[in-house]
Amino acid sequence: MNFNGAVVVLLTLAVFGQSSFAEQVSYRDYKVYSINMDSAAKNTLLKRWQDVKGVDFWDRAGYRVMIHPSLQATFERFLSLNKFTYDRIIEDVEATIEAERQYDQEYRRRKAASGRATVDFEHFWTNAEINSYLDELAQTFPNLVSVETIGTTHEGRPIKSITISTNNGVAGTKPVVFIDGGIHAREWAGVMSVVYLIHELVEHSSSYADMLNKDWVIVPVANPDGYEFSHTNNRMWRKNRFPATILCTGIDLNRNWDYMWVFTSNACSDSYAGTTAFSEPETQALNRVMQRYGSNIALYLAVHTYGDMILYPYGYAWPFVPVANQAAHIALGVQARDAVTAVGGPQYIVGNSAEILYTANGCSDDYAAGVIGTQYAYTLELTGGGSNGFDLPASQIAAVATQTFQIYRTMANNS
Repeated sequence: MNFNGAVVVLLTLAVFGQSSFAEQVSYRDYKVYSINMDSAAKNTLLKRWQDVKGVDFWDRAGYRVMIHPSLQATFERFLSLNKFTYDRIIEDVEATIEAERQYDQEYRRRKAASGRATVDFEHFWTNAEINSYLDELAQTFPNLVSVETIGTTHEGRPIKSITISTNNGVAGTKPVVFIDGGIHAREWAGVMSVVYLIHELVEHSSSYADMLNKDWVIVPVANPDGYEFSHTNNRMWRKNRFPATILCTGIDLNRNWDYMWVFTSNACSDSYAGTTAFSEPETQALNRVMQRYGSNIALYLAVHTYGDMILYPYGYAWPFVPVANQAAHIALGVQARDAVTAVGGPQYIVGNSAEILYTANGCSDDYAAGVIGTQYAYTLELTGGGSNGFDLPASQIAAVATQTFQIYRTMANNS
């Protein structure tokens, strides 16, 4: 299929993302530490750094942490005094971002020179490319696909969903699989795995009659403003772009859902939950669609990176409160894990998010299970490609997307 939605974006960086577009500061000499955790007490100690400006916890467990150069000596002293063992897995974050930017620029030059405009999974797609692709699919496959703008962001960008159904692209006559990606802006590999799923289900639909026994409602970029900002200003941006205060921008959309939501006072924190549950247009839009299908949603998947984890609700309390059909969640998660390893993928961990990681309030999977009544609800923390974390090399997109496809297929066919 021809794809004419490509746009050229040159990546530039800002440090903490609180600055304007014109103020671009690099991540030169930022280091990423991988910290071994051997006790709950150490975990509690480490979490004291979580809201320190210049400290960025890269994974949900918080054991990979990016540190500003000015804090590195202090942080290493803290680790040594408290007898943590650790490795510096990235010595210069800017170098990895520069490599990503250079690859993308070279890729686009090659593609422009070739005169071909075809769909591929050799680069990270921009928001404009994804939206153009969705619209083209709706035009080309009207008997299978419909595309809807389900909301508009603070900065005026459309939030688009695609419905894939053998009932002329209209969902609801069969059980629904609801998926959202990119609610955390910097998690590009998650977005690409969802785009790959869409590509396969639509353009190769004859190969997936099993999966099309269900209807699919997918929001590939649930945070368009943040996703755009992560491409143009700050590769490590996580939140949306709502001006929370005069000094701080953004709400963590995966803390903004109206189930066990808790107010957090630090608006500059990467996990700031907003002033109220569902305060943000992005979560409001997702909720409207989820409410439309209600308990007919057989499977809900929030696609994140990274960590090689398949996590089930509930995550708001410790000791954790298991979802009613916990055993079924574990069994389906194990099936998906085995399907990934069978095609050469990593060994995913299956478990409750509060037990494996930490408690978090106002998350989408808890809401899907606790309010919508979804039969199965998971957060997927896809692989990060070794030590790269969010910065998965573009050369690995296809491998991660095809491996992750086995999770989608196994869960859809057995839920």
